[in-house]
Amino acid sequence: MSETSDSRSAVTVGAGILLSRILGLLRITFFAHYFGTSSTADAFNAAGKIPNAIRNLLGEGTLSAAFVPAYSRMLARADRKASRAMASAVLGILLVGVSLLTILGIVFAPLLTQLAAPGWDAPQRALTTQLTRVLFPMTGLMVLSGWCLGIQNSHRRFFWSYASAALWSIAQIGLLWGWGAHASDLAQLAWWLAWATLLGAALQVAAQLPEVLRLLGPIRPTLDRAAEGVLPMLRNVVPVVTALGVVQISSFIDLQIATFLPTGAVANLNYANLLVLLPVSIFGVSVAASSLPDLSRDSGAMDIDALLERLRGGWQRVLFYIVPSAVVCVVFGDYCVGIIYRTGAFGVSQQREVHAVLAAFAIGLVSFGSVKLLSSVYYALQDYRTPLRSSIVSITVSAVASIVLAYPLRHSAYGAAAIALGTALGSYVNLSLLVRGLHRRLGPLYTATMWSGTRRIVLASLVGTMFALVMRVAQSSQWPNAHPRLVGPPILIAFAVTYLISAWWMGSREAARWLRRAPRTAFYGD
Repeated sequence: MSETSDSRSAVTVGAGILLSRILGLLRITFFAHYFGTSSTADAFNAAGKIPNAIRNLLGEGTLSAAFVPAYSRMLARADRKASRAMASAVLGILLVGVSLLTILGIVFAPLLTQLAAPGWDAPQRALTTQLTRVLFPMTGLMVLSGWCLGIQNSHRRFFWSYASAALWSIAQIGLLWGWGAHASDLAQLAWWLAWATLLGAALQVAAQLPEVLRLLGPIRPTLDRAAEGVLPMLRNVVPVVTALGVVQISSFIDLQIATFLPTGAVANLNYANLLVLLPVSIFGVSVAASSLPDLSRDSGAMDIDALLERLRGGWQRVLFYIVPSAVVCVVFGDYCVGIIYRTGAFGVSQQREVHAVLAAFAIGLVSFGSVKLLSSVYYALQDYRTPLRSSIVSITVSAVASIVLAYPLRHSAYGAAAIALGTALGSYVNLSLLVRGLHRRLGPLYTATMWSGTRRIVLASLVGTMFALVMRVAQSSQWPNAHPRLVGPPILIAFAVTYLISAWWMGSREAARWLRRAPRTAFYGD
């Protein structure tokens, strides 16, 4: 497929993710209003992390890596019968697997809570256990959603597979908006919210099924491991799940460290993580997800030149958005935090604390976004072990760095920022290992033309920053105590417009698309 087609698919994925993320930010705004950085907020976030870890292991990430490449190749040769048989077998195996895991998760919730939050007292662990038992069935529903997403993406149906996640947020927003003020205390509200979260997961799956059934036709889950592609996929699942498991271990290490920090550390990490994942999801995941089916077809046809060209173009598009996003999170992150969260129980001090965590995470944004695309290339090449090994090394570095950096700040409200910084540093280890492996296998990845384009992206970001900073100084002198929702949007818009104009003037086709102007001499691949 052409570069224009790749870009259009990435935009479609990004639009779907953007819709779900906007609703997700609205959901977390309501959450911040009622829960702030309280101990109940910490408990709810910890309870959600445990089933989410299983969902990430068996859901979208695993199916994208192990299922989509094999299924896409069957579609490429127009073997509808074999592709349907594989989809049916994978669905049946997933249903059995997640059912067993859900039962085990509910039964062993107290042990899981003890392992995940060793620094908390008994009442807070008891609340976390209660919430975990309600949220654990969400795991199975989200894994089914991942299967639906894999089917749709393989057929190049990108928008609704990602946009349907908005329903998960809408269920929670409805609960908080309609009944938030009627709860007797935060613990009761958290209990209600857990059930609304489970309902939202069911709605997300139900919304995707009509499109999936239209693409596949009548389908009946089986356990037929002899169906073509199933056994190789199951073999590939092991290293993929292991690699993702290493990532989840890192997340649990961060949680464990945070439970020894002052109240609110877990919530602050979650608030900042949701913001920093926005550009990663919209730009990194969108490019990686839209490219994976075609990368798989290119690798299957042994067209390495086409694969490299697709990788380079996608990587430049990722950087076009990720670099300025990182700058915004660091320099103007207090506005971002204030605009989304500053309400009710979430005040000025919480805004400062979350901004510090967001800035620390943002240091790793370039790596977070790039790793998504590079991992997709390995998966398309049917190499699942290299991403696993690089993840193990990087997570080890992240854990050690987080502990070393957080220990001196163990009594500070800014200790969570040290954990985020450790995660960012470790992510660059992952990126360097992935780049080195692909360089040995495919040849040079980052050409001189790409380096020139990247320098222009950085320069355009600096121009946007300087212009927005001038506006910020003027605003601070005129309205020093104004709410971020009043003064933040004009400054952020000024940054974005100045960045786009500067990038266009330097030759960016991606900026030209946004400005609807004819491109000048172009960046490579954007």
